[in-house]
Amino acid sequence: QPFRMASATDNTAKIIEYVLTNGYDRVVNIQMGPKTGDPRKFKNFEELFQAWVSQMEWLMNILVRTVNLGRAKDLDLYGWPFVSSISERSVESWMAVVSPEGERGNFLVTFFTGVENVDSFADVNKLVGDEKKYTMDEFITASEADGEGYEEMRLDFAINA
Repeated sequence: QPFRMASATDNTAKIIEYVLTNGYDRVVNIQMGPKTGDPRKFKNFEELFQAWVSQMEWLMNILVRTVNLGRAKDLDLYGWPFVSSISERSVESWMAVVSPEGERGNFLVTFFTGVENVDSFADVNKLVGDEKKYTMDEFITASEADGEGYEEMRLDFAINA
């Protein structure tokens, strides 16, 4: 069995945040993702989704390159001697478990919070797009306020969407 590495985790819920903030990260106060447009001006769900695709491509590009660099340098920097000593493949071949020679395990970029993306899109599509109960501007303003002062809207998105 080849050694498998999970060396990057993608918090995909953060991608929704970047879509709603034009790529700006309010936690660290810097532009992180690509500028995908002011979501208040999106005319339809397709524009919202395309902004999400752009943010996802940007983040995956960074994570995959990071994982690939780690795999290329891991043998030189660490070697994982204990794991190599208990790996049947390494013991039989006299190669470190992270050696780039021979059969390799898959690289892993682990996604979590993926369901939140689908839920968020479904909610916005229903309440902003289809029913037009709220405008995108109202939704973004409520999001920026973390829902404070927008209890009815928050409950609509949490329960009725």
